[in-house]
Amino acid sequence: MTTFNAIRMTFHAALVAALATTLVGIAGAQPVAPSMTDPPPDAPSDDAPVEETVEEVLVAGERAGPGLWKVRKGDNTLFLLATITPAPKKIEWRSREVESVLARAQAFVPARPEVNTDIGPIKAVQLYMQYRKLRGNAEGERLEAVLPPPLFERFEKLRTKYAPRDRSMLERRPMLAVLELQSAAVERSGLTFRNDVARKVEKLARERKVPVQRAAVKVEDARGTLAEVGQIPLPAEIACMDVVLGRIEADLANSRQRAEAWAVGDVRGLRSSASSQAAETCLDSLRNSARMTKLLRDFEDAWLGVVTRSLERHPVTLAITDIDGLLRPGGILAQLRARGYEIDEP
Repeated sequence: MTTFNAIRMTFHAALVAALATTLVGIAGAQPVAPSMTDPPPDAPSDDAPVEETVEEVLVAGERAGPGLWKVRKGDNTLFLLATITPAPKKIEWRSREVESVLARAQAFVPARPEVNTDIGPIKAVQLYMQYRKLRGNAEGERLEAVLPPPLFERFEKLRTKYAPRDRSMLERRPMLAVLELQSAAVERSGLTFRNDVARKVEKLARERKVPVQRAAVKVEDARGTLAEVGQIPLPAEIACMDVVLGRIEADLANSRQRAEAWAVGDVRGLRSSASSQAAETCLDSLRNSARMTKLLRDFEDAWLGVVTRSLERHPVTLAITDIDGLLRPGGILAQLRARGYEIDEP
């Protein structure tokens, strides 16, 4: 990868962290842009706090996840594979149904749209530096200086439990700090935000020479979008942190149960917990930015446009989406039904 491409990918990762990771980290949604490379673990320290034992997800053996949703238009069929994040780290995924569909598919639509910012190397560096500045608090204040003391105490208790060596969180703005903490908690619980199933299916599609039709979203004003995110009011970020901490405190077991339900194909169990108060509260924070609201809408519209065009044109299409986006009220299934398509559930 060239230096310019590395910088551009870094900016895309920054955009995810500042704009769309809220969906990934809080709602368990599918990432919508290249994900940030996992940072290396800090070196052990003799004075590091003693880490508590954390219960891990145990999913043994080969698992296929839920069956495929089938969306029909005449003789044409769109097969939807719904993945979940966070997912079990050690799951051995294989779906013979997916392999069978790929063997006769004319198109494959990945879940993750391509992001086009149309920027040069100088602007890319400027944007990255802008992100580095906005991820911290005003005047360089540490987290304890901007949070109500009871909220900071809750944060510190969980950080000590799940990420005792990572003190960089204390220099982040509340929304990013709590998302980093949630990511650490998820990793310690035997889960991961990496969507290995989606990556494996895309690799299989390319090996079988199935044409990949990836949705694309252009960010017209990347610098302005990032600036708007930096202007999210502190009370909105604090509200987001409060509900995410509550999810980590009381709902991490639910994340484990949902991951296990996905692994065994328990759609009823997934459907019963598809909505999230934390997601809605943090989305309300992001809706302070008109550009951010449009960008999030553009991601879903672009993907839906590609899959429906493929359904109209090809006898067989395979597409990947996330289980929450598929099942939520007003989500993908609801929108496809509203367009008059026939849907068969697994």
